[in-house]
Amino acid sequence: MLKKTVIITGAAGGIGSATAKAFAQAGYNLALTYHNQNCDKLIKELSHENVSIKAYKLDISKPKEIAKTFAKIFADFEYIDCLVANAGIAESETLLIEKSDEDIINVLDINLLGTIICNRECLKYFIKQKHGNIINISSIYGEEGSSCSAPYSAAKAGIIALTESLAKEVGSFNIRVNAIAPGNIATPMTACYSPSEIKALCKHIPLNRSGRPEEIASSALFLASDGASYITGHTLSVNGGAVLFE
Repeated sequence: MLKKTVIITGAAGGIGSATAKAFAQAGYNLALTYHNQNCDKLIKELSHENVSIKAYKLDISKPKEIAKTFAKIFADFEYIDCLVANAGIAESETLLIEKSDEDIINVLDINLLGTIICNRECLKYFIKQKHGNIINISSIYGEEGSSCSAPYSAAKAGIIALTESLAKEVGSFNIRVNAIAPGNIATPMTACYSPSEIKALCKHIPLNRSGRPEEIASSALFLASDGASYITGHTLSVNGGAVLFE
């Protein structure tokens, strides 16, 4: 029996590294992509797991680079089962009229275009093998929108629409496509918030705390598992019950 392999983009970040650990502990081989921060520390932490791990430097905003990297991943591993399209960036919380063309394009290129291209490149292989599993990381902002984060919210909403569309498009090939919409998760990306800002955010969260990266990772592992074999086109909200606007 072939050992499953998962591709995780943005693997050096908080959610990405937690997801890598969860899948490694479940016996998956790992193909990890990163951009600025490498995965050396993460790979060392997982060295005791009986899995194969390879890391690939990738600028997720460049479609040709994604295609080249994914072709290499599929050549390096015998069997790819799953993609967790996690790579993304936050943006400064400013009015849309204050954002430059470059700011907007960068957020859309990395958060939405990059996810679309990663999905496309994986599907080329998944359709041939008539099996595969895609998990796209969206955001609570993609479900409800956020003031002063319009491009980010638009990109994350686009990921949800992408997920729903592809689930219909490729279901007949035995491929499932789902998304996760995290709420406020304690990662380096949210470290810019002060303790008072976090406290204010938690007032809108019934569980009264920020989420942990491991809670997103376990949700991704569930969606990849046989326990979720009849789930596709779904966005799993992992947000502590948060409601942004009441």
